[in-house]
Amino acid sequence: MLLQRLSPAILGMLCFAGAIADAAQPRINQLAPQGVRRGAEVTVKLLGPRVGAEPQEILFDAPGLSVVKLEPADGNTLQATLKVAEDSPLGRHAIRLRTATGVSNLVTLHVGALESVDEVEPNSTIAEAQAIPLGRTVHGVIKVEDDDYFAVELKEGQRLSVEVEGIRLGRTFFDPCLELLDAAGKTVAASDDEAAAYQDAFLSYIAPAAGRYLVRLRESAYQGNDASTYLLHIGDFPRPAAAYPPAVVAGQASEVTLIGDPKGDFKQTVTAPGELKGDSELHAADDAGVAPSSLPMKVVAAPPVLEAEPNNDRKKPTRMTTPGAAAGVIGAEGDRDHFVITMKKGEVLDLRVRARELRSGLDPVLRVFDAKGKRLAGADDEGRFPDSYIRFTAPDDGDYTLQIEDRTRRGDPSFVYLVDATPRVAAVEITLDERQRFEATTIEVPQGGRCAVLLTVNRKDVGGEMQVAFDSLPPGITAECSPLPADYNQLPVVFSAASDAPLAGTLTSVTASFTQPENQPPLETRFRQQTWMVRGRNNVSVWSHYANHAAVAVTKRLPFTITVDQPQAPLVRDGNMVLRVHARRDEGFDQAIRVYTLHHTPGVSTNRSLSIPQGQNDVDIPVTANGQARTGAWPTVVVADTGVRGRVFASSPFVTLNVAEAYFDLSVPTVTTKQGEPVEMTVALSHRTPFEGNATLELVGLPPGVTADPVEVAAGAESAKFAINVPLDARIGPNPGVGVRVRLMVKGEQVEYRHGYAEFRIDPAPTKTAKQTASAGGQKS
Repeated sequence: MLLQRLSPAILGMLCFAGAIADAAQPRINQLAPQGVRRGAEVTVKLLGPRVGAEPQEILFDAPGLSVVKLEPADGNTLQATLKVAEDSPLGRHAIRLRTATGVSNLVTLHVGALESVDEVEPNSTIAEAQAIPLGRTVHGVIKVEDDDYFAVELKEGQRLSVEVEGIRLGRTFFDPCLELLDAAGKTVAASDDEAAAYQDAFLSYIAPAAGRYLVRLRESAYQGNDASTYLLHIGDFPRPAAAYPPAVVAGQASEVTLIGDPKGDFKQTVTAPGELKGDSELHAADDAGVAPSSLPMKVVAAPPVLEAEPNNDRKKPTRMTTPGAAAGVIGAEGDRDHFVITMKKGEVLDLRVRARELRSGLDPVLRVFDAKGKRLAGADDEGRFPDSYIRFTAPDDGDYTLQIEDRTRRGDPSFVYLVDATPRVAAVEITLDERQRFEATTIEVPQGGRCAVLLTVNRKDVGGEMQVAFDSLPPGITAECSPLPADYNQLPVVFSAASDAPLAGTLTSVTASFTQPENQPPLETRFRQQTWMVRGRNNVSVWSHYANHAAVAVTKRLPFTITVDQPQAPLVRDGNMVLRVHARRDEGFDQAIRVYTLHHTPGVSTNRSLSIPQGQNDVDIPVTANGQARTGAWPTVVVADTGVRGRVFASSPFVTLNVAEAYFDLSVPTVTTKQGEPVEMTVALSHRTPFEGNATLELVGLPPGVTADPVEVAAGAESAKFAINVPLDARIGPNPGVGVRVRLMVKGEQVEYRHGYAEFRIDPAPTKTAKQTASAGGQKS
């Protein structure tokens, strides 16, 4: 993991949680407690701005939790009584609060199997250690230079497992460190960063003798603060470090071996979902209990091939089929594994090693060799991801060997991995662009109003025009968007709510499909939205949550709406125009409203710092197009934001911005003249699009003091002539930026653009010769 390569002390000083937005939606700063027990009815306080203002419901991303009642204590405190189902999935549950005015940020509530107790201070020394029975989850906090000690009683041969959730709570950078001490104060086990627990720690230990043992918890760099809260699970539950193979067959029961428990490895059967999407989660369990955290299992179509040792020699590889997957373990220092596949000349396969993705400690390196041992390809990290990926094209028919090892030649029995060799798959990943940096966007649509968002649709091995759809929107909401061109990846969407739409919310699926599916490959689509919870140096994501649904809600009506006049004339390349924006205000609402376009199409830019002034209703947004602006009819929307119960966002309906070629091109010649000498310039016109009436041409970029009257040309004219006046004191030298501004009327609106830049050079005025000077002197005498 990235965090394991950085100094915890530096990260502790430089990391910080995501910035707080000043939005009208509620903001959850803390859940107290953040951990709840499966099968119980619990009370959780939600703390943060506006959480107690007209709460409506809590949106859960998975089954297992339900609301019994919501009781506001004040505007910034909400007490929620929740029912946790007996079969609720263990682990993190993403939740959002919906109020009448918005949807909150995403936070995680953690479901466990153990009874909860609170940390009791003072417990910062061995003598003050808090006694804890086995089978408990401790809710506590680590302050600066703080140690928390907990005492447990163990029998001889009894297993003790301890796991802490710190960074995974997503509140602040908190790098917890665990130690286990015997009765004499000697450290008998320790854990800092564990790949299977992300940046958190866990340990398991078999007591060699009965007696009192101490669990010590601290921040690894002795940092800590009021937000460094934790859940500390203490019990006799199993906590293996890995599962092998780390894959299960879709829709089937698969037996896996759990590795790393001090009682020894053991087997467990897990049944995977029926679809080949995402991962399955395995919670290790035995007669003593269930692990607090899961191990991810890749869902595959067929059982993976298991490595057959010895295969650390290229001459003794394990054969795997394609398409398919194989599993292995880099079990010792210096270990290498080899697999062989057969390919046809020109065949293309995606070769991928999954290790860190499956929370293995392995940092894989992948290499490909031909049958003669020649290295053909290799890969370490894939971009910012530490796993390895190669798109490999076979140069000939034959066998090819895949070699896998750790980047620093480490090895451990928990270094499991999965390597798959599959044909290219057409795939689309959809993301919802952030309105504010590092803040996940929610779609809040006011009654009788609109809200606009921007989607980014990234394609892999697929083209074609696509349509994006939103499933299960709240009643009264409609979504409007155009088809996405085959060679473009940004899509504006406008959501509208009826004036009588009920206040409601949902988590909606976002999918993409071909508008013309004939002869197109099967398409995998995935929606991912990142919630930045903890950031580090250079805004690196230290801990984030990725949601696969978008939060959509109908909110209370706003006291204004905005519209944009549909432009009748096109915006031409190298040209400019304005978008006229109008606000319709309720009586009594007169504050300023910031307005800006949602996004810029290729080559087009706008002024994004304008507002409709207080008490006024209109503003013009300047729009410009450069010479390479992409032509076409572009759906365009203007966003408005202002303060109403906090910061709120609204939008206009779509208008169409037609970007076009210039009506005619101009060829401006290079002109040279002298100070005080007027000159004519003839500009050639090359027509592209017919127009009616006359066009006005004006020279721009002339040196100071040099003037030329505008000229008018009729439609179809082939040239225009300018008379240029050059004063005697005109600046000498080249002037490379002289061009022509064109203005003409189209459908009652002005089209303006600049074109044809060339050099206008001014040389010094002629000086009098000696003979002329003498002659002039004789006349005077």
